[in-house]
Amino acid sequence: MHKLKQKSKFYFPRTPLLIEIERRCASPDCGAKNVIGLTKPEAIEYRGFDCAECGSRNDDQLAQAEIPASWLAAI
Repeated sequence: MHKLKQKSKFYFPRTPLLIEIERRCASPDCGAKNVIGLTKPEAIEYRGFDCAECGSRNDDQLAQAEIPASWLAAI
C-alpha cells in the first residue's frame, strides 16, 4: 500500500521591501520634485535627502502614515 505524501505548505508573508516617498526641495530657487526609494533599514535611519536637481540638503522625517504597519515595530 502506498502512503500518500502530505503536500508541503510554504508560507511566504508578503511584506514591502521598498517604500517610495515624494518630496519637494525646500530651496526657494529649486522646488524640484524628488522621488526617494527606501528599504526598511534606510527608512529607520531616514533624516532627509539631498536634492537630485540642485544638491541642497533637505532635513526631513517620515510621517507614520508613510511607513508600512509591518515596519512600525522596528522604528
